[in-house]
Amino acid sequence: MIPGAHLNGDPALRLPNNVNLSFDGTDSQSLVMGLDLHGVAASSGSACTSGSMEPSHVLVALGIPPERAAAAVRLTLGRGTTDAEITDALDALRDVVRGLQRAA
Repeated sequence: MIPGAHLNGDPALRLPNNVNLSFDGTDSQSLVMGLDLHGVAASSGSACTSGSMEPSHVLVALGIPPERAAAAVRLTLGRGTTDAEITDALDALRDVVRGLQRAA
């Protein structure tokens, strides 16, 4: 759905409500700000380094290259998250990533 998207972490051994993704041609801070402008809450990097400007040491330890770790965002579903909110968040994510990739 989004060219240049990478799932960070094991595809099966993970929490069911949490995803960490990286996108070629972007950076975490721009992704988080762009998503916020669309009303989507996201965090940069991993939970251990949320808000840090440095690539997540956790992602790097998992073998994620530093440049890809620096383009990572974390999205988490809550108990009350609806299917419509998920669809809206994916639409916003696609739009933000495409805009950043075009600007790169």
